[in-house]
Amino acid sequence: MTRLWRLTRNRYGRTVYDTLARAGVTATWMYEYTRSLAEQIPASTDSPVSIERCDPARVASLDPPADDLVAGEDVFAAVVDGEPVGYLFCSVGATHHIAPLDRRLSFDGAYIRRVFVDPDCRNRGVATAMVAAACRHVADDGAAEATALVALDNRPSRALFERLGFRATRARRYAAVGPLSWRSVRDL
Repeated sequence: MTRLWRLTRNRYGRTVYDTLARAGVTATWMYEYTRSLAEQIPASTDSPVSIERCDPARVASLDPPADDLVAGEDVFAAVVDGEPVGYLFCSVGATHHIAPLDRRLSFDGAYIRRVFVDPDCRNRGVATAMVAAACRHVADDGAAEATALVALDNRPSRALFERLGFRATRARRYAAVGPLSWRSVRDL
């Protein structure tokens, strides 16, 4: 059976979602993943990927949503042979507008988001290396916990965070049809 994320995480699924959203119909189910940073994630020693904290311009070739960055948020780039192949955004103590949930949220410690890896470089540990490096960086700066929001249908990202010791602690759901909306937050 085809995995749900393969049907929804492509340009066709995105087009359907965006078309419905323009008509005032939207629904989102996200898991809030958290991990204590008391025990650091070790760096991989056999990866050809280097991770650097950088200016958004460093990953411009990957078309990151740099306009979404909030004050004090860091960009981490995955680099192979001098070229960026991935990025993520990471902040500590910031408040973010979470568009799919139509909410502004703040998280204890660090918030990791917008994890992206060039399709030609996926399944090679690039995202794992970036998330691990971001966690080490914020832990060194005093953050005690890291959080990420991952959509229910984004199985690859859920697996990534679970492999790194994050666990789903909350389910957040939101649905709207025109002016009517419904929200739910449930501890897991």
